[in-house]
Amino acid sequence: MNRYITLEDIPQRIISIVPSQTELLYDLGLFEQVVGITKYCVYPAEWLLSKPHVGGTKTLSIKKIRQLQPDLILANKEENTQALIETLEKDFAVWVSDVT
Repeated sequence: MNRYITLEDIPQRIISIVPSQTELLYDLGLFEQVVGITKYCVYPAEWLLSKPHVGGTKTLSIKKIRQLQPDLILANKEENTQALIETLEKDFAVWVSDVT
């Protein structure tokens, strides 16, 4: 994919727009740093109930994402559309996983 992002500091406001990355963030103990998830991020159940939802993996609310002011968005090549990723990366650092 040959994509690179540069972070000026350790991210303190992370949005995950793919369920597997949400689970990873939870396992890493990043409870305070995750400020938004998708409606499909059902694990952990406590985050499904407590974290703001930014839409579905392919139907994101760009307005809601802007309101949450993330310094990093975690996406996935298969789960999220290229058009959404290109829209998001105009304003935010977007890391895209590509599991092969």
